[in-house]
Amino acid sequence: MSEEKHLDNDPERTLVTLEQLSQTIEVMTNVVNRLRQHLSDQLKDRTEAQQLGKQSEPQPQTNEETELPSYKSQQKKQKPAKREFCR
Repeated sequence: MSEEKHLDNDPERTLVTLEQLSQTIEVMTNVVNRLRQHLSDQLKDRTEAQQLGKQSEPQPQTNEETELPSYKSQQKKQKPAKREFCR
């Protein structure tokens, strides 16, 4: 029993564990930074594509009389979803 306590309180083992944790955190930080950069690039690309799309399309007239499409007309345009059942 005293040997078991001694192993748990071993400073060298604690240092090794802390070093492993530090390396793990570093790797995870790098992954998060890469994901953040990837998402930023995607958002930038999407914004640029939208800007180009707005420049090439004629601007709609803004008028109080202009009516937004109704919910039902939007539903008619959408294809019904296929439903598959697993047995």
